Amino acid sequence: MYGMGTKSEERVELRLPAGRKAKWLRAAERAGVSLSDWARRRLDQHADEELGIEEPPAPSKDDIAAALEVVGALRSTDLRAKVHEGRKTPWIVE
Repeated sequence: MYGMGTKSEERVELRLPAGRKAKWLRAAERAGVSLSDWARRRLDQHADEELGIEEPPAPSKDDIAAALEVVGALRSTDLRAKVHEGRKTPWIVE
């Protein structure tokens, strides 16, 4: 959902007491995301709770790091060649 390359088309503006934006920025930095992404996630989470919508939570920073560790893990297994070999049929000439 987040960070999937979707283009934002609408803008929301908020008036804040002094210091609130700085606090939100620190929280976003701690989560490893932009302030906009952090705010969207929190607002969506609370809206879902209010509306009774059950969606899986967004992946955590640790989940993303774990997923990135396995990227490319199959490269040295020759899986691609095996898949291409399995796709061959007798009537295709290469």
